[in-house]
Amino acid sequence: MDHFAALKEDDGVVFRSAAVNGFLVGELVFPAHYVHAEFEPDLPYLGIVVEGAMEKSTAGGMAFPVGSAVTVPVGATHGARFGPDGARVVIVKARAAETLRFARLERLRGRALGWLAWRLAGELRAVDANAPLAAEGLALELLAAAGRETGGYSDRAPRWLRDAEELLRSRVGECVGLSELAAELRVPAAHVARAFRAHHGLSVGEYGRRLRIEWSAAEIARGERSLAEIAAEAGFADQSHFTRLFRRYVGTTPGRYRAFQIR
Repeated sequence: MDHFAALKEDDGVVFRSAAVNGFLVGELVFPAHYVHAEFEPDLPYLGIVVEGAMEKSTAGGMAFPVGSAVTVPVGATHGARFGPDGARVVIVKARAAETLRFARLERLRGRALGWLAWRLAGELRAVDANAPLAAEGLALELLAAAGRETGGYSDRAPRWLRDAEELLRSRVGECVGLSELAAELRVPAAHVARAFRAHHGLSVGEYGRRLRIEWSAAEIARGERSLAEIAAEAGFADQSHFTRLFRRYVGTTPGRYRAFQIR
């Protein structure tokens, strides 16, 4: 069976996409220093940066690092610039304007947007009959997560929660525990645990494991290091442990995931 997603390249940008029940889901890989001219979208979409970074040419400029997302309503004229590493961006685009009603071009971060986007990217490379259904489910999860974020992160979560997430991301291979995280933040461990459960629906430990798999998926996509090196740097005890968790979260082994990559 062939991949259910189509693959094409235009002006150095590689685009993998598929239609799933009301949406277009896709992944775009932009080369280093690419400049996307300003355009006015005729359909709304959600974009999530899973690798690299980009800057939108809105008023004053708006930066989007790894793990951040952007909601783009109909008619929101904008362009984009990409840095020396280029970027990999996963999108969920409505096939009818009334399907998504984003109020404005807005930057989002949280609710495991990057994690869900990496899983969707994996389904776009799948060759089994269940891939379209899985991709549709992940697209809906992404839109639900984005909907919860719309309107401002700090309105619904303690300000220190962002610091906690960034600390875990910056020390992804160190397996930072709840007690150590709480000490770093100077916030009681019970408060940290409750905030993570309320905002993310999972524990600090589970959030950390997801970050490790998300980081590993990005490194695998780069294709520059061996799987054993990636597993060790991500803090996994051994290759078999890494493979088991990666398969559980992503749905395939690290080796097969690398074979699907377009770079």
